[in-house]
Amino acid sequence: MSPIAVFIGMPGAGKSTVGRAVAHLLNMPFADSDALIVQRTGTSLSEVMGQFGEAGFRTIEADVIAKKLQDFGGVLSLGGGAVTSAATRRALKGHRVILIDADDEVLADRIIHSRNERPLLRDDPRGGLTRLRSQRDAIYHQLATDIIYSSAQPAVELAHQVVAMLQGAYTSLQVGDENGYTVHIGHQLRQRITNAAAGAPAALIVHAPEAPLREYAQQVAADLQRAGSMAHLFELPRAEAAKDISTVQAAWDFAGEHQLGRDAVVVAIGGGATTDVGGFIAATWLRGIPLINVPTTLLGMVDAAVGGKTGINTSHGKNLVGAFYPPRAVLCDLDVLASVPQEEIRSGLAEVIKCGFIRDRAILEVVAEHGQGVLNVQPDGPLHELVERSVAVKSAIVSADLKESGLREILNYGHTLGHAIERHEHYHRRHGEAVAIGCVFAAALAEAMKIAPAGFTDLHRSAFAAVGLPISYRGASRKELLQTMHSDKKVRDGHLRFVVLKEIGEPTVVTDPPREALAQAFSAVGL
Repeated sequence: MSPIAVFIGMPGAGKSTVGRAVAHLLNMPFADSDALIVQRTGTSLSEVMGQFGEAGFRTIEADVIAKKLQDFGGVLSLGGGAVTSAATRRALKGHRVILIDADDEVLADRIIHSRNERPLLRDDPRGGLTRLRSQRDAIYHQLATDIIYSSAQPAVELAHQVVAMLQGAYTSLQVGDENGYTVHIGHQLRQRITNAAAGAPAALIVHAPEAPLREYAQQVAADLQRAGSMAHLFELPRAEAAKDISTVQAAWDFAGEHQLGRDAVVVAIGGGATTDVGGFIAATWLRGIPLINVPTTLLGMVDAAVGGKTGINTSHGKNLVGAFYPPRAVLCDLDVLASVPQEEIRSGLAEVIKCGFIRDRAILEVVAEHGQGVLNVQPDGPLHELVERSVAVKSAIVSADLKESGLREILNYGHTLGHAIERHEHYHRRHGEAVAIGCVFAAALAEAMKIAPAGFTDLHRSAFAAVGLPISYRGASRKELLQTMHSDKKVRDGHLRFVVLKEIGEPTVVTDPPREALAQAFSAVGL
C-alpha cells in the first residue's frame, strides 16, 4: 500500500490545503509530514529545529516520510524542504509525485498571512523564498511526475484538477529488459519530459515547425529551464524534408555552437520524421547522447518513436542511412492530438490496423465497432485503447528482436509496396495511406498464393475503408512499382520479399512470388 499522490513544492504553495481537498474528493485519508513530525516528537517544528538543527530535523522528517510511503494508502503532503534529503528523494522514486508551483510573490503573500510555522522563513519571507527557490527548484522538477500551477484560484479548483489528473488513465509499457526504456501513453504527460531529462545540464529540443508544436516545444524548454537544464530549441524543416543530411549537419553545428556535451540530452518533439532525424542526431553527436522521444502524431506514437530505429533519406530511398538507437523514454501525450489534422490521425490508423492484423485481433474489433469514431481524440474515446494496444504489439515484437534480425520483420507488413508508392509520390503521399494500400496488396498476394483463406483481401479492404483510408492506387505502373520494390532495403541478394499473413496473427515471408500471384495482387489494388 502506498499513497495515491504525494505533494511537493515551495513553502506556501498550498500542498496541505490542496492535498486535504483532494483526499476529501476521493474519500481517502490525508497526512502531512510536518504534522507527523509534531505528532512523533510531541513538540513544535520550531522547537524540533532548534533542538536538533536542520540536519537533525531532516533525518526525523525522512524517517517519517519513508514509513508513510510504505504503509499509507491516501494523499500525502510533504514539507517544502523534505526533498533536500537524499533519503527522501530515493524513497519517492516510483511514486506519483505532484509539484504545486507558484510565483514567489504569491508564495510570499500567503506566508505573511499564514499562521503555519515556517522556521526558515520567519525573519525574511521574500529573501528566504528567493534563497530556497535557488536551492530546491531543480530538485522539485526532477522529482515531479506531474506539475500544477497555483495563483489566485481557490484550492478546491486545484483539487479538482488534480483529481482529474489522477483519474486520467495513462499506461506505461516496457520495451526490452530492465536496461530498455519505457513508453508512457496518456494525457497531461508534458511534465514527464522533465522527469525523463533529470540530471542533464543541457537539452537540445529538436522540434517540428508547425505552430502548435513550436509552442509546445517552448513550454517544454521552460519546464527544463526551471528544472535546471539549459534548453536550446532547434526547428526542423517540415515532414520528410527534415530527413536530409543537410539538416543533420546543421543540427551538429548548432550543438557544437552551444557546447552540448555527453551529459546533454536530445528531446525530439514532432511526428515520425522528427523522431527519426532527432534520434539520428542523438545517435551521432559525440557518438551518442540520451534521447527522449515525444511523438505528436498518431503515426509517430504507434510506429516511428517506438523501436529504436532512426534514419534519414537519400536520393536512392527512404531511411537508407540510420542507426538502431533506443531512446531513454517515449512520451505519447494524447493531448497534443487535438491540434493534429484529422487526415493525419486517419493516416496513423493504418499502422494501428496493421498491428491488429499481425498480432492483436481486438484492434480490428474496436475499429469494426466504432468506424470513423476512432478518430475522436477525446479522453473518453476509443483512441487511447488503440494506441495502447498498438504500442504493446510493437514493444513486444521489438523487445524480442531489437535489431530487426528476425521476428521484427513482421512490422514491415504492407511496407514493401507502401514504400514504393511513397517514393513514386516523392513522399507527398501520407505514409499511412501508402501502408493501407500495401496491406491490401499483401493480403491479396497471400490469397492468390493459397497462403491465406478466401476473403482475406476483402477483410483488409473493410478494415481500412472503415476509417476512410484508401485501398487502391493508380499513380504508377506495375513495372515502375516492381522496379522500385527491388531497390527496397528489405530485398536480399536481389530477391523480392513480402511479409504476408496466413491468418490474423500468423505472419510468414514469401520470396520472389510467382508472376501470376503478383498480377492478382496488383489487380486487387486497382493496377
